[in-house]
Amino acid sequence: MDEHINWDQEYFRVEELGIRGYKMQHFDVCKRVWTELVPKQGQADSVQGELLRQIEKLRNEACDNGNINWDDSFVLFFDFIRKTLEESRLFDAGHMSKIAGALEYIKENGTYAAQFAEGLIPDEDFDPIKLAYTESDLYDFISDAIAVFCMKNNGIIPHAHNPDLHR
Repeated sequence: MDEHINWDQEYFRVEELGIRGYKMQHFDVCKRVWTELVPKQGQADSVQGELLRQIEKLRNEACDNGNINWDDSFVLFFDFIRKTLEESRLFDAGHMSKIAGALEYIKENGTYAAQFAEGLIPDEDFDPIKLAYTESDLYDFISDAIAVFCMKNNGIIPHAHNPDLHR
C-alpha cells in the first residue's frame, strides 16, 4: 500500500456535503419498492422502480467493480435521478443541493474510472481514491430521497423505457 495516499481524502466530499455517516431511514420503503417494482432484468415500468434500480446499479458498479465498467448508461442514470428528484419539488434547496452534490460526486468518480480505463490518465498520475466511493452513506442518502419520492407518489408513475440505456 502506498504510504503517500491519504485515504481520508475519499471522505472529504461526502463530509463537505454533510452526509458522511448517514444511515438509511426508509429501508422498508426501498425494500417494498424493490420487491414490487424492480424487475429481475431490464428497466422498470414505473418511475419509482427505475429510480431505485438506477441508484442500486450505481452503488453496485462502485462497490463491486470500482467503476471500471463506467459508460454512458451510468451517466444516463445520474441525469434521470437528478432530474426526476429536482422536478418533484419535494426537497428544499439545501436538501436538493446535497442530493445533486452526492450524484455529481458519483459521476466524477465514474468519469475518472472511465478515463483511467481508456488510458487517458497516465499511471504516474493515477489516484485510486478517485475511482469510486464505496461507503454506504452516500448511496443511502440518495436512496432515502428516492423513498420520499415514492411515499409522496403512491400511485405508480409509468416509466417509458429509454432505448439508449443498456444496463
